[in-house]
Amino acid sequence: MRRAVGTILEAGFQMESEAFKTLVEKGREDSLKPLVDEVLKMASLAQPRPLFISADLVLRAAEQLDLTAGPVVPVEGLGHGRRFAEDRESRLEVVFDPTGKLGTTGALDDFLRYFRSRFEKMSALFRQRIDTRSAGTISDALAGGTNGRGRFVCMVVEKREKANRIFLTVDDYDDEATVLVGDSNPSVWQMARRISRDQVLFLETRKSSGKLLVAENIVLPEIPDHKPGRASEEVYAVLISDVHVGSKVFMEDAFGRVLRWLKGEVGGPDQRHISDHVKYVLIGGDLVDGIGVYPRQEVDLKVPDIYEQYRLAAKLVGEIPEHMEVVLIPGNHDAVRQALPQPAIPKEFAGPVYDSRRIVSLGDPSEVRLDGVDFLLFHGTSLMDILSSAPGFDYQRPVEVMEYQLRARHLAPEYGKSTPIGPEMEDWLVVEHVPDVFQSGHIHVPGSGVYRGTTIVNSGAWQGQTDYQKRMGLVPQPGLLPVVNLQSMQVRMMDFRSE
Repeated sequence: MRRAVGTILEAGFQMESEAFKTLVEKGREDSLKPLVDEVLKMASLAQPRPLFISADLVLRAAEQLDLTAGPVVPVEGLGHGRRFAEDRESRLEVVFDPTGKLGTTGALDDFLRYFRSRFEKMSALFRQRIDTRSAGTISDALAGGTNGRGRFVCMVVEKREKANRIFLTVDDYDDEATVLVGDSNPSVWQMARRISRDQVLFLETRKSSGKLLVAENIVLPEIPDHKPGRASEEVYAVLISDVHVGSKVFMEDAFGRVLRWLKGEVGGPDQRHISDHVKYVLIGGDLVDGIGVYPRQEVDLKVPDIYEQYRLAAKLVGEIPEHMEVVLIPGNHDAVRQALPQPAIPKEFAGPVYDSRRIVSLGDPSEVRLDGVDFLLFHGTSLMDILSSAPGFDYQRPVEVMEYQLRARHLAPEYGKSTPIGPEMEDWLVVEHVPDVFQSGHIHVPGSGVYRGTTIVNSGAWQGQTDYQKRMGLVPQPGLLPVVNLQSMQVRMMDFRSE
């Protein structure tokens, strides 16, 4: 470790204390040198070049190298005394749950109210920032003479891209304009390429002819840099999603190893220490595989009965030790309405799961506070929409897409894509409160990172590659379990893929 730190210092970088702790945790004897090499490579390529190596950079380098905690293997003679988390009270608070708040007729007035809610919430976020607080209007920008400057909050109505130019049609409550983005300013150009319809932005423009404005700066709502809440003691949250009970390729053996680990029956001393300190298990949707979710799904099903799928899932959930708190939200494969936001899975279908043990069942998305740490729980259905429409994102790097959701302060920026969204009284998909941990799943590729103090975790999956995924060219990485230390905010990927 001394040699590793020396190598970093010789390369001209300083190390933050949290970065050193992360390097110690992630860099095992056989992987420390490759990890340091990757950290230096990423730091050297970053623009601007950083002076300090951060914990976020070390985490991203570890993710790039797929460094996990190693396989969890059985250990004999562990004993079964009292465990740390058994003697510790739960400190779980439900901060937000959409269940009971949903209901729309789909009338025109509902859509108008929904988009007004989005615009007003986003405008309020911009008013909280010093650099965007003094916003004018589109009318003000259009009223200026040639080359007059404008600063305003707007919603994107339409986007057209042609060669090296992007045209954004934007509006606010009073007016509409066309905004030209050229490639002469590379940072603004790259920002504009990822923008979608229905996003709310802050623009700085220069007046051209007619109702044409030229963009000089594009500002996303962003989350502020912040210090996350932390637990007063070493306590862990286990993040699970996309179990897909009922699928032919549900990884029953691997998931069984997770349950045995939670019960303290497998794992080395370090892994046993973590399981003894697990107090929370968060299940982020798609507990079962469902019925008729995608074309020809019946080919991929082992259990073609939705009620039987939940009965089988109940047996698994019931094995989670009773002293652990279990939080469950739905996904697009669960038996609940498909439009976001989703209410909690109804007892009509998931009754056996609720009867199997104590469950905190919430909708999607939801917010909970665990030992003072704020979690935003979202299944992640809209991730595929962003991946398919915004250049530069990669299916195998889910953390980058989730980071963009935080920067846009919205979980599903574009309305009318493949993700159905209900035009509710309020837009509950706006990220109004900055989370300490943001969890998603859905795309079956685990990952973790840190952005402006928020720990981002995609919790992967427990389903092998289906025929449908093969046809779509999607390659999942199932069998890895993210575990978050709520005291240090470090994420550990535990490998349950093999015995």
